[in-house]
Amino acid sequence: MKYVVIALALAVAASVATYARYRSLIPCDWLESDMMRETGLPRLVAQARISAAFLLDGITEPDPGQCLRAWWELKAEGAAARQ
Repeated sequence: MKYVVIALALAVAASVATYARYRSLIPCDWLESDMMRETGLPRLVAQARISAAFLLDGITEPDPGQCLRAWWELKAEGAAARQ
């Protein structure tokens, strides 16, 4: 029971931290926000770039899981570029 409470507390803390940073719990919003921050592109250009990348993969309406995967890839590319 103690581990369930700890896991629940960690999940709540992670959710609060994510919402504080992105003002959203939607991975597609995180992707857009981080792309704008890392590339310096305006919002409209970042949205177009994200949509084009999904369309190249044959995805017209990305679901949250696909956005989360793309967000992780963007973070990995940013980390590799900083090394």
